[in-house]
Amino acid sequence: MPVSLDIPVEQAGLHSQDYYARNADEYAASTLDLDLTPLYERFLAYLPKGALILDAGSGSGRDTLAFLKRGYVVEAFDASPEMSAFSSRLTGVPTRALRFQEFDDVNRYDGIWACASLLHVPKVELHEALVRLVLALRSGGVLYMSFKHGDDERIAEDGRFYSDVTEEELAALLSAIPDISIEEIWLSEGESRLKGKGDWVNAIVRRLNRKEDV
Repeated sequence: MPVSLDIPVEQAGLHSQDYYARNADEYAASTLDLDLTPLYERFLAYLPKGALILDAGSGSGRDTLAFLKRGYVVEAFDASPEMSAFSSRLTGVPTRALRFQEFDDVNRYDGIWACASLLHVPKVELHEALVRLVLALRSGGVLYMSFKHGDDERIAEDGRFYSDVTEEELAALLSAIPDISIEEIWLSEGESRLKGKGDWVNAIVRRLNRKEDV
């Protein structure tokens, strides 16, 4: 069972970073073989061939590698220096060690993939993190994101911090961001409910054309 959240928000992200620092190789080994083909196809359907994709919160680099093999150009960052190093070794893509709250690229990417990564950002900081990602998209670019389904902020038994959201909560959060359209929000099953890994809330949003691009 998760423990109650009784730490300052500014320290929440440190819990997850500490987990990945201590368990980088073990975590990578446990996730590298996951087949996310259905999610890849759903996301890539919005992108032109050869598009520039940002893997935001790239973890082991599994998804970066999958996009590279499909012919896309990929850049990546992760909040954990240890996971960034692992991703760089696996993919050959220099992966920046960077938190969402520090990310400041603008008008660069056709697509941003934030799979199971924004869920480590405290809810009070999620709006800013999402705005930063949206601003990094080119006009018409799309952002994919996924969260654990729920309505809590919590620290799991392994020490990682999570911001869980419901479909309604995510829709409200996204509706507060200017110049985007919500393309899809959907619920998907977790890897194994028997192992305590529940449902996921997924979303794809598109950055609307800026006035200067019309």
